[in-house]
Amino acid sequence: MELRHLDTLRAISEEGSFTAAAESRNTVQSNISEQVRQLEHELGVQLVRRGGRKGAALTECGEIVLERARRIGLELDALRADLSMLQELQTGDATFGVVGTASRWLVPSLVADLSRRAAGVHLRVTEGASERLAAQVANHEMAQAVVTEPVTDHRLVLEHLLDEELVGIAPENVDVGPEPVPLSRLAELNIVLPPIGNPLRTEVESAAALAHVRLKVPVEIDGVRLIADMVMAGVGAAVLPATALPAAVPGVRRFTLAGVPPRRLALVVARDSHLSLADQAVRASVLRLVAAHNAGDVLP
Repeated sequence: MELRHLDTLRAISEEGSFTAAAESRNTVQSNISEQVRQLEHELGVQLVRRGGRKGAALTECGEIVLERARRIGLELDALRADLSMLQELQTGDATFGVVGTASRWLVPSLVADLSRRAAGVHLRVTEGASERLAAQVANHEMAQAVVTEPVTDHRLVLEHLLDEELVGIAPENVDVGPEPVPLSRLAELNIVLPPIGNPLRTEVESAAALAHVRLKVPVEIDGVRLIADMVMAGVGAAVLPATALPAAVPGVRRFTLAGVPPRRLALVVARDSHLSLADQAVRASVLRLVAAHNAGDVLP
């Protein structure tokens, strides 16, 4: 088996016929047919259904081989990137995802740390919802991500990073009473939260259910920064991780909450993945910064 055989199978899947696959690879159809024949002979299974108006389509066995071929391609790309970094021929590329509640304090420090310790790394950061980031890592669309626990996808390996304290925020002119403020007091106010299904929303409403109160959520916002803006505008109160808020928000007061457990953050990677040297540098930096954060050290 040669890499060109796997590339040919991928071309057939993408182009839909032997003729189109040959054109995309600047060869003739007979070469495509022969490479498929050789691959099928070696594996002992039919990989492509030929002929008909629909051209060529992969069999179930073909789809399995194609998925493996894509992973092999990713590993080869990572291998080339590692060797290039070792030879200092080019910068390494790294991908990293992070939930919005942690991005405010983590990403600036991560970029600064990498610029000092691994200046050759080109970093692409994606901020998003925990479930979407975890799925992208599991599907090898992203190397690693900081997400909220629990993580139930068996394709992922999880490393717990830290617990985030959840705090309340409200307009300065709203009297919420002495701290820690019970959720029963928040139930008297309009609350701005992320949409249903968001991990933060689930955590807050689970705590409210344990306290036997029902929160009024007339406005749902998918974005931590916008939630704080809505509170500043007087729309209502909110519950957010303390680390997601700047030290001071004009017109807004923060307060501790009673009966609301912290949320847990974890770093996830795909179980069958191999982190490139660039991604390993990002991982080391994230762990270093989180350790400093947990120790109460000032982040750079």
